Amino acid sequence: MRDYETVIIWSASIPENEIDREHDKIVDIIKGEGGAYSSSDKWSRRILAYPIKKQTEGIYHFLKWNGESGVIEAIDKYLRINDSCLRFLTLQDEEGEGMASADSDFEDEEEEYGEEEDDDEDEMESEDQ
Repeated sequence: MRDYETVIIWSASIPENEIDREHDKIVDIIKGEGGAYSSSDKWSRRILAYPIKKQTEGIYHFLKWNGESGVIEAIDKYLRINDSCLRFLTLQDEEGEGMASADSDFEDEEEEYGEEEDDDEDEMESEDQ
């Protein structure tokens, strides 16, 4: 089983207890399909960068879970037909991946590029002599 993260933007017009019910339904889908629910975090109401389904505000909800591809399909199917869901995205959470490793990859590329520059300068100096 693989680790996944799902971010859902709920319509700001639905009450808080409805979001809790939707959360419970998604957890039931995850467990029903053989997955394991890890954690969730409800972010506050936020202004959207652009209107989605004529809504300018949304409530962000973040879920961590693990399972197989069948769980993703079941969650996607449920959220696509749910009128309260403005947008959703499920990503695979690679172990050891994230912003920290992306930063180190960028630094490695800078070091490699810097070394190539030094080699070119050495070559140019030897040609001049």
